[in-house]
Amino acid sequence: MKNNYKYIKAGSVLSAILLLSGCGGGGGSSAATQPNFTNWSSISKPSQVNLEGVSTDSSYVFDGSKVTSTTSHGVDLTAAANVTYRADNTISKISFSTDNSGVTFDEDATDVIGNTGNTVYGYDLAGTKFLLAADPLTIGWNYQTFGIWETGRGTGSGTAGAISAGAVTLGSSIPTKDSATYNGHFGGVLSDFDGDDFLTRGSVVVGVNFADKELTFNTTSTQTLSPVASNPTWSTATAYNITPAANGTKLTYSDATNSFTGALKDGNNFTGTATGRFYGPNAEELGGVFNLSGSGLNNHAGAFGAKK
Repeated sequence: MKNNYKYIKAGSVLSAILLLSGCGGGGGSSAATQPNFTNWSSISKPSQVNLEGVSTDSSYVFDGSKVTSTTSHGVDLTAAANVTYRADNTISKISFSTDNSGVTFDEDATDVIGNTGNTVYGYDLAGTKFLLAADPLTIGWNYQTFGIWETGRGTGSGTAGAISAGAVTLGSSIPTKDSATYNGHFGGVLSDFDGDDFLTRGSVVVGVNFADKELTFNTTSTQTLSPVASNPTWSTATAYNITPAANGTKLTYSDATNSFTGALKDGNNFTGTATGRFYGPNAEELGGVFNLSGSGLNNHAGAFGAKK
């Protein structure tokens, strides 16, 4: 329970970096399924909301103090997020599913789902799993959101994952001319060279040239937090800012196809890719996941969202 407490304490200072809305409390209730999510502002509650997603996840081994190995499972373009709302707008259940893993937080099964400021968190009473999420409407998003989770805390092995999900723009509805700048946030999970693990957060700026079908992806103001520190606090860590892999490198997508990807790097020589999609009827927002790795146990995976 000690590690669990530290994770939830960390969540209380994660301002506007992750997924969803609502707060815990109350009993379960019947909910109609809304299979075709279109936007957050039109959800009728109580209901179960199902969102299409893109995810990345990694399995890890932990010796009680450090991560000793990690295995990346790549990107899943068929991931899903499901959220069950009560009539009073609180959340009773959240689940994520990918090709390689899945996790569910259900208050009817004694899990805890709560809200501190802009951040939704979830955990089980044994302290083996957690999620961190945020309210998209508070951030100003209406079509998408993102989140991170981890399982297996204290058991010796588990999975860390990140997901971006929402109302995917039809490929034919993505603009074909002009350009736009999208601003937003990211959150992630980081393992350094020695296997020490951290949460990460920061800002995202994505420039899109619709005519050339190219995106320039950058993160700024990166901070890290040790979730097992006695007094978790955010520290500036600009060396983990993410930039294009080389001058002129872009994320790209094909004509009328809503899936962009491209190579990235950070100042610590982590390299990898970001993969994402446009969200909303006319690509008003975008989001995705990233996964970078380096020598030793270095790995940084997370999710992002932004709005133009």
